[in-house]
Amino acid sequence: MMMKFFNWLKPKKKKEEDVAVIIQFLQMLEMTDENEISCDDVHELLDQFVELQQRGERVEELMPLVKRHLDMCRECFEEYEALLAALAFEKTL
Repeated sequence: MMMKFFNWLKPKKKKEEDVAVIIQFLQMLEMTDENEISCDDVHELLDQFVELQQRGERVEELMPLVKRHLDMCRECFEEYEALLAALAFEKTL
């Protein structure tokens, strides 16, 4: 994402897809907070987050930084969805 942004800054004719990348980057930048956690941190906590969620706990209150990161990071959200799908499949066995 960052490389696309920096490439966009280079002088050239702008395309619609370039503008879309910049808009996405600016939206993500706007959502950043002083208290952010990394993808590595989320991966370490993801199993706990899912377990709490499956028990019906309010994960957005118990683990707000993980929730916020998942809302912003497509890659981590995909990991989260994969874990949910694996657990759902496991319950059917």
